[in-house]
Amino acid sequence: MDDELSILEDTVRYSFAGVVWSHKIQEKQADIFVQTYKSLETVRIISTAITSCGVVSLIFVDELWIKLISALISFTAVVISALFKSFSTQEISERHKKAAVSLLIIRDKYQHLLMEIRIGQKSYMELNDEYTLLENEKHQVYADSPSTTDKAVEQARQALQIKKDNSYSTNEIDSFLPDSLRRGGD
Repeated sequence: MDDELSILEDTVRYSFAGVVWSHKIQEKQADIFVQTYKSLETVRIISTAITSCGVVSLIFVDELWIKLISALISFTAVVISALFKSFSTQEISERHKKAAVSLLIIRDKYQHLLMEIRIGQKSYMELNDEYTLLENEKHQVYADSPSTTDKAVEQARQALQIKKDNSYSTNEIDSFLPDSLRRGGD
């Protein structure tokens, strides 16, 4: 029976790690779309303002180069506006954020299941049934999640492996807790 629990624990740990990665990738993909939206919106505002200045300057000066630059910048503003109409970066970002939150909930459930395995008060069958339900829930979230890019994967890798996002020392955890719940340590 101990072998079964050990195998189950290893399997749950593997699933937990996958969800940690998927959550962070979805978060980073949402951040990428938010940044893209902000950049495009800034360019659109600036190009619209410059176009307005160019049109106003034509009242006073009839130069061909002002007309050409105004037309080019106006075209840029129109292209960005068309991109916003056909490619809703804000909506896509929200879908990635929703997927990240769903995966965060599942991650916490896996962590709780690992705790239950370690405590040992439930039978192997009960724990395996919980794992099966959790796997089904995870697969549904994966099926509903939008696709991500290699850039988001790389940003997630840096966040998890280099910056150690989602990792806390005992002292960091203790700093959030009242004295009676602190462990003390590293």
